[in-house]
Amino acid sequence: MNKLTLKNRRNQNIVGILTKPESEIIGTAVLQHGYGGKKEHVQIIAIQETLLKNGFQVFNFDSPNSFGESDGEYKNARQGLHANDFEDVVNWTQEQDWFIGKLLVSGHSMGGFASARYTLRNPDVVDFAIPFAPVISGELIWAGRRIFEPESFKQWKKEGIQVQNSISTPGAVKEKPFEVMYEYLNHSLLKESNETKPMLLIGCEYDTSIPPEFIKIFYKTLEGDKEFKIINGAKHTPREPEQLEELKNIINTWLIKKLAEY
Repeated sequence: MNKLTLKNRRNQNIVGILTKPESEIIGTAVLQHGYGGKKEHVQIIAIQETLLKNGFQVFNFDSPNSFGESDGEYKNARQGLHANDFEDVVNWTQEQDWFIGKLLVSGHSMGGFASARYTLRNPDVVDFAIPFAPVISGELIWAGRRIFEPESFKQWKKEGIQVQNSISTPGAVKEKPFEVMYEYLNHSLLKESNETKPMLLIGCEYDTSIPPEFIKIFYKTLEGDKEFKIINGAKHTPREPEQLEELKNIINTWLIKKLAEY
Protein backbone atom coordinates (compact mmCIF):
# COMPACT_ATOMS: atom_id res chain seq x y z
CA MET A 1 0.00 0.00 0.00
CA ASN A 2 1.24 3.48 -0.90
CA LYS A 3 -0.07 6.67 0.70
CA LEU A 4 -0.38 9.42 -1.92
CA THR A 5 -1.40 13.07 -1.73
CA LEU A 6 -2.84 15.38 -4.38
CA LYS A 7 -4.47 18.81 -4.50
CA ASN A 8 -8.08 19.43 -5.46
CA ARG A 9 -9.25 22.45 -7.44
CA ARG A 10 -9.63 24.38 -4.15
CA ASN A 11 -5.98 23.69 -3.27
CA GLN A 12 -6.92 21.31 -0.44
CA ASN A 13 -4.81 18.23 0.22
CA ILE A 14 -6.49 14.91 -0.57
CA VAL A 15 -4.88 11.84 0.98
CA GLY A 16 -5.47 8.37 -0.37
CA ILE A 17 -4.10 4.85 -0.35
CA LEU A 18 -3.15 3.00 -3.52
CA THR A 19 -3.47 -0.74 -2.98
CA LYS A 20 -2.41 -3.30 -5.57
CA PRO A 21 -3.79 -6.82 -5.99
CA GLU A 22 -1.63 -9.89 -5.56
CA SER A 23 -2.63 -11.01 -9.04
CA GLU A 24 -2.00 -9.29 -12.39
CA ILE A 25 -3.44 -5.76 -12.50
CA ILE A 26 -6.23 -5.54 -15.08
CA GLY A 27 -7.55 -2.11 -14.20
CA THR A 28 -7.64 0.84 -11.83
CA ALA A 29 -10.47 1.70 -9.45
CA VAL A 30 -11.22 4.96 -7.64
CA LEU A 31 -13.30 4.63 -4.47
CA GLN A 32 -14.96 7.39 -2.41
CA HIS A 33 -16.73 7.24 0.94
CA GLY A 34 -19.87 9.18 1.85
CA TYR A 35 -20.81 12.19 3.97
CA GLY A 36 -18.72 12.25 7.15
CA GLY A 37 -16.91 9.08 6.17
CA LYS A 38 -13.30 8.06 5.68
CA LYS A 39 -11.36 5.54 3.64
CA GLU A 40 -11.18 3.02 6.51
CA HIS A 41 -14.93 2.54 6.96
CA VAL A 42 -16.03 -1.08 6.88
CA GLN A 43 -18.28 -0.84 3.84
CA ILE A 44 -15.54 0.94 1.88
CA ILE A 45 -12.97 -1.68 2.85
CA ALA A 46 -15.41 -4.42 1.78
CA ILE A 47 -15.65 -2.85 -1.69
CA GLN A 48 -11.89 -2.32 -1.83
CA GLU A 49 -11.17 -5.95 -0.96
CA THR A 50 -13.56 -7.23 -3.63
CA LEU A 51 -12.05 -5.02 -6.32
CA LEU A 52 -8.56 -6.18 -5.38
CA LYS A 53 -9.73 -9.78 -5.57
CA ASN A 54 -10.81 -9.17 -9.15
CA GLY A 55 -7.51 -7.67 -10.28
CA PHE A 56 -8.10 -3.94 -9.82
CA GLN A 57 -5.61 -1.71 -8.09
CA VAL A 58 -7.63 0.64 -5.88
CA PHE A 59 -7.13 4.28 -4.98
CA ASN A 60 -9.30 4.72 -1.88
CA PHE A 61 -9.18 8.31 -0.63
CA ASP A 62 -10.36 10.57 2.17
CA SER A 63 -12.57 13.35 0.88
CA PRO A 64 -11.91 16.85 2.20
CA ASN A 65 -14.32 18.19 4.83
CA SER A 66 -14.70 14.86 6.57
CA PHE A 67 -13.00 12.86 9.35
CA GLY A 68 -10.10 11.36 7.43
CA GLU A 69 -6.59 12.62 6.66
CA SER A 70 -7.53 15.17 4.00
CA ASP A 71 -7.98 18.90 4.59
CA GLY A 72 -11.15 20.68 5.61
CA GLU A 73 -13.87 20.60 8.26
CA TYR A 74 -17.01 18.47 8.34
CA LYS A 75 -19.29 21.51 8.66
CA ASN A 76 -18.15 22.64 5.20
CA ALA A 77 -19.00 19.40 3.41
CA ARG A 78 -21.46 19.67 0.51
CA GLN A 79 -22.64 17.26 -2.18
CA GLY A 80 -21.25 19.39 -5.00
CA LEU A 81 -17.81 19.69 -3.40
CA HIS A 82 -17.76 15.95 -2.73
CA ALA A 83 -18.53 15.18 -6.38
CA ASN A 84 -16.00 17.71 -7.67
CA ASP A 85 -13.33 16.14 -5.46
CA PHE A 86 -14.13 12.76 -6.96
CA GLU A 87 -13.77 14.22 -10.44
CA ASP A 88 -10.42 15.79 -9.52
CA VAL A 89 -9.14 12.49 -8.12
CA VAL A 90 -10.23 10.41 -11.11
CA ASN A 91 -8.70 12.87 -13.57
CA TRP A 92 -5.46 12.96 -11.55
CA THR A 93 -5.38 9.16 -11.32
CA GLN A 94 -5.47 8.81 -15.10
CA GLU A 95 -2.41 11.07 -15.39
CA GLN A 96 -0.24 8.92 -13.09
CA ASP A 97 2.36 6.58 -14.49
CA TRP A 98 0.91 3.75 -12.40
CA PHE A 99 -2.54 3.99 -14.02
CA ILE A 100 -3.29 0.72 -15.78
CA GLY A 101 -6.08 -0.74 -17.88
CA LYS A 102 -9.79 -0.43 -17.38
CA LEU A 103 -11.22 2.35 -15.18
CA LEU A 104 -13.74 1.44 -12.49
CA VAL A 105 -15.40 4.07 -10.28
CA SER A 106 -17.31 3.44 -7.08
CA GLY A 107 -18.53 5.20 -3.98
CA HIS A 108 -21.03 5.15 -1.13
CA SER A 109 -23.87 7.66 -0.59
CA MET A 110 -22.44 11.09 -1.54
CA GLY A 111 -19.60 9.08 -3.09
CA GLY A 112 -22.17 6.97 -4.90
CA PHE A 113 -23.62 10.12 -6.45
CA ALA A 114 -20.14 11.29 -7.38
CA SER A 115 -19.22 8.02 -9.09
CA ALA A 116 -22.52 7.89 -10.98
CA ARG A 117 -22.27 11.53 -12.07
CA TYR A 118 -18.72 11.05 -13.30
CA THR A 119 -19.80 7.98 -15.28
CA LEU A 120 -22.73 9.74 -16.93
CA ARG A 121 -20.58 12.73 -17.82
CA ASN A 122 -17.63 10.67 -19.04
CA PRO A 123 -19.04 7.54 -20.72
CA ASP A 124 -16.00 7.23 -22.99
CA VAL A 125 -13.64 7.18 -20.00
CA VAL A 126 -15.32 4.88 -17.48
CA ASP A 127 -15.44 1.13 -18.11
CA PHE A 128 -17.37 0.03 -14.98
CA ALA A 129 -19.32 1.87 -12.28
CA ILE A 130 -20.55 0.65 -8.89
CA PRO A 131 -22.54 3.39 -7.10
CA PHE A 132 -23.55 2.10 -3.66
CA ALA A 133 -26.62 3.68 -1.99
CA PRO A 134 -26.08 6.80 -4.12
CA VAL A 135 -27.73 10.13 -3.46
CA ILE A 136 -30.11 10.49 -6.41
CA SER A 137 -31.30 14.08 -6.12
CA GLY A 138 -31.81 16.87 -3.64
CA GLU A 139 -35.57 16.59 -4.00
CA LEU A 140 -35.46 12.92 -2.98
CA ILE A 141 -33.14 13.67 -0.04
CA TRP A 142 -35.74 16.16 1.22
CA ALA A 143 -38.53 13.63 0.61
CA GLY A 144 -36.71 10.96 2.61
CA ARG A 145 -36.23 13.30 5.58
CA ARG A 146 -39.86 14.34 5.54
CA ILE A 147 -41.08 10.75 5.37
CA PHE A 148 -38.77 9.04 7.85
CA GLU A 149 -37.61 11.82 10.20
CA PRO A 150 -40.29 14.55 10.06
CA GLU A 151 -39.85 15.94 13.59
CA SER A 152 -36.04 16.02 13.67
CA PHE A 153 -36.09 17.48 10.17
CA LYS A 154 -38.36 20.33 11.27
CA GLN A 155 -36.18 20.98 14.29
CA TRP A 156 -33.01 20.97 12.20
CA LYS A 157 -34.51 23.43 9.73
CA LYS A 158 -35.72 25.69 12.55
CA GLU A 159 -32.44 25.71 14.50
CA GLY A 160 -30.24 25.83 11.40
CA ILE A 161 -27.76 23.26 12.69
CA GLN A 162 -27.80 19.64 13.79
CA VAL A 163 -25.18 18.27 16.19
CA GLN A 164 -24.66 14.50 16.45
CA ASN A 165 -22.02 12.06 17.65
CA SER A 166 -20.52 10.08 14.81
CA ILE A 167 -21.27 6.35 14.83
CA SER A 168 -18.55 5.46 12.34
CA THR A 169 -15.87 7.63 13.98
CA PRO A 170 -16.24 7.33 17.77
CA GLY A 171 -15.43 10.56 19.57
CA ALA A 172 -16.09 12.75 16.54
CA VAL A 173 -18.90 15.31 16.64
CA LYS A 174 -20.82 16.12 13.48
CA GLU A 175 -21.99 19.73 13.18
CA LYS A 176 -24.30 19.77 10.20
CA PRO A 177 -25.65 23.16 9.02
CA PHE A 178 -29.05 23.10 7.32
CA GLU A 179 -27.36 24.74 4.34
CA VAL A 180 -26.35 21.18 3.40
CA MET A 181 -29.99 20.44 2.55
CA TYR A 182 -30.42 23.53 0.41
CA GLU A 183 -27.21 22.74 -1.47
CA TYR A 184 -28.46 19.22 -2.24
CA LEU A 185 -31.17 20.82 -4.38
CA ASN A 186 -28.52 21.88 -6.90
CA HIS A 187 -27.82 18.26 -7.80
CA SER A 188 -29.71 15.46 -9.51
CA LEU A 189 -28.61 12.35 -11.35
CA LEU A 190 -31.98 12.46 -13.07
CA LYS A 191 -30.83 15.56 -14.96
CA GLU A 192 -27.60 14.00 -16.22
CA SER A 193 -27.13 11.90 -19.35
CA ASN A 194 -28.91 8.54 -19.19
CA GLU A 195 -26.43 6.60 -21.31
CA THR A 196 -24.03 4.55 -19.22
CA LYS A 197 -21.31 1.95 -19.40
CA PRO A 198 -21.85 -1.21 -17.27
CA MET A 199 -23.26 0.03 -13.98
CA LEU A 200 -24.09 -1.92 -10.84
CA LEU A 201 -26.39 -0.04 -8.49
CA ILE A 202 -26.61 -1.34 -4.93
CA GLY A 203 -29.18 -0.37 -2.30
CA CYS A 204 -29.94 -1.39 1.29
CA GLU A 205 -33.30 -2.88 2.27
CA TYR A 206 -33.92 -0.69 5.33
CA ASP A 207 -32.18 2.46 4.15
CA THR A 208 -34.17 5.55 5.16
CA SER A 209 -31.64 8.01 3.72
CA ILE A 210 -31.60 6.56 0.20
CA PRO A 211 -34.45 3.99 0.09
CA PRO A 212 -34.25 1.36 -2.66
CA GLU A 213 -37.39 2.91 -4.18
CA PHE A 214 -35.44 6.11 -4.84
CA ILE A 215 -32.61 4.22 -6.52
CA LYS A 216 -35.16 2.42 -8.72
CA ILE A 217 -36.32 5.80 -10.04
CA PHE A 218 -32.80 6.48 -11.29
CA TYR A 219 -32.29 2.89 -12.47
CA LYS A 220 -35.35 3.07 -14.73
CA THR A 221 -34.03 6.16 -16.49
CA LEU A 222 -30.73 4.55 -17.47
CA GLU A 223 -30.11 3.24 -20.95
CA GLY A 224 -27.40 0.65 -21.40
CA ASP A 225 -25.88 -2.17 -19.38
CA LYS A 226 -27.30 -1.87 -15.86
CA GLU A 227 -28.12 -3.99 -12.82
CA PHE A 228 -29.66 -3.23 -9.42
CA LYS A 229 -29.21 -5.31 -6.27
CA ILE A 230 -30.38 -4.87 -2.67
CA ILE A 231 -28.55 -5.93 0.50
CA ASN A 232 -31.07 -7.71 2.71
CA GLY A 233 -31.62 -6.37 6.22
CA ALA A 234 -29.15 -3.52 5.86
CA LYS A 235 -29.56 0.15 6.72
CA HIS A 236 -27.78 2.96 4.86
CA THR A 237 -24.36 1.91 6.16
CA PRO A 238 -24.12 -1.88 6.49
CA ARG A 239 -21.88 -2.91 9.38
CA GLU A 240 -22.88 -6.48 10.25
CA PRO A 241 -20.51 -9.19 8.92
CA GLU A 242 -23.25 -10.97 6.97
CA GLN A 243 -24.31 -7.70 5.31
CA LEU A 244 -20.76 -6.85 4.34
CA GLU A 245 -20.31 -10.37 2.98
CA GLU A 246 -23.45 -9.93 0.86
CA LEU A 247 -22.07 -6.63 -0.44
CA LYS A 248 -18.85 -8.39 -1.43
CA ASN A 249 -20.73 -11.27 -3.10
CA ILE A 250 -22.94 -8.91 -5.12
CA ILE A 251 -19.93 -7.01 -6.47
CA ASN A 252 -17.83 -10.13 -7.03
CA THR A 253 -20.57 -11.95 -8.97
CA TRP A 254 -21.24 -8.92 -11.16
CA LEU A 255 -17.56 -8.21 -11.84
CA ILE A 256 -16.76 -11.78 -12.82
CA LYS A 257 -19.61 -11.68 -15.34
CA LYS A 258 -18.76 -8.24 -16.73
CA LEU A 259 -15.04 -8.89 -17.05
CA ALA A 260 -15.85 -12.00 -19.06
CA GLU A 261 -18.15 -10.00 -21.35
CA TYR A 262 -15.87 -7.02 -21.84
